[in-house]
Amino acid sequence: MARMPAASYLASEITRKGIPIISVSGPPWTVAYDPSATQAQKDQGDALAAAFDGKDRQPRPLWAIRGDVQALTTAQFNATWADLSAPVSGQAPRKYLMDYGPNASAIFVFDWALYVSGPTAAQQKAGQISLAAMYVQDNWAYLIQPAFDPSINISGLEPVS
Repeated sequence: MARMPAASYLASEITRKGIPIISVSGPPWTVAYDPSATQAQKDQGDALAAAFDGKDRQPRPLWAIRGDVQALTTAQFNATWADLSAPVSGQAPRKYLMDYGPNASAIFVFDWALYVSGPTAAQQKAGQISLAAMYVQDNWAYLIQPAFDPSINISGLEPVS
């Protein structure tokens, strides 16, 4: 993924919250809402725009994402891995195999290593952590308050300095 312009990032953050918008512009950051947006949604979107740092985003380095994934509690990681490795009906035996990002080929190799090569328990866990980090780098919002555990907050992006 290349650099993400600030307006695109803010728009994605607002729509990730379920707020229907038409566009975002700025600075100063303003939001054009879809007519279906409620006043509460508009207020929430306006608050996000007001708090926005206005910086473009870029992918975080894998080592940084991996460190955050490794720091998850056992319950948080187990929930993440259960979601990532769940089958996608009629499409793939594991969700992470649906990845189309730059790490897709490495994720495919990790899949082989985890399920065919017979790693030790420690090697398997290390591979799962690395695979999850690659998936997050390719799918930057995947671990930002996911439905399966809203206490997790790991982004695949970081502000450009």
